[in-house]
Amino acid sequence: MGRKRKLRKKLHKRGIEDQPALVICVGKRCCPRAESRALVEKAAAYVEKGHLHVPVVTVGCLDVCKKGPIAATYPKIKVRKHVTFKRARKLLEKLERRTS
Repeated sequence: MGRKRKLRKKLHKRGIEDQPALVICVGKRCCPRAESRALVEKAAAYVEKGHLHVPVVTVGCLDVCKKGPIAATYPKIKVRKHVTFKRARKLLEKLERRTS
């Protein structure tokens, strides 16, 4: 099963159908888990602080190992490698504009 199809299936199980979301991998192999968890916490805090309507979703391995932290935009799936908080913030703002 391809990466995009696997990701769609995971998010479908969580009830996220066509709404934009930022998906962050918290798997063990792409980077230290503490690094990806910190990115998730910062991104979620930014969403709350900025009153954005874009959820930050965590998933297991996205099979893009050794290039983490990994983030993907949803529903138009584009996988980003080596994501910093600054880059995650830009992705969240871009996804927010799509919901407006």
